[in-house]
Amino acid sequence: AAVTAAFPAWSGDSVKVSVGDVASYDGVLYRVVQAHRSQADWTPDKTPALWTPVRETKGAAPDPFVQPTGAADAYGVGDRVTFEGAVWESVIDANVWSPSAYPAGWKAV
Repeated sequence: AAVTAAFPAWSGDSVKVSVGDVASYDGVLYRVVQAHRSQADWTPDKTPALWTPVRETKGAAPDPFVQPTGAADAYGVGDRVTFEGAVWESVIDANVWSPSAYPAGWKAV
């Protein structure tokens, strides 16, 4: 909660946003993946073509695996996730598969 408060709240009032901008929406941080002007029905949680959640992918306590929707939120080499009770590290770039769907793309840490 303290981290999300450090970023501006998302607004659907035709706010111009650029790739890489971060905003807080419903307690979650989202990063812009496609520049646009916001509108009320394009909330970050419903428009993965415009926004991707900010995930913790480094260190000993990463966020749970979230199925990427494409290249904008794919995992890179060294990114870590929790999955089925274990911590996994991606050994490939552009990794959009879970450790069970493509084991060769991950190593257990």
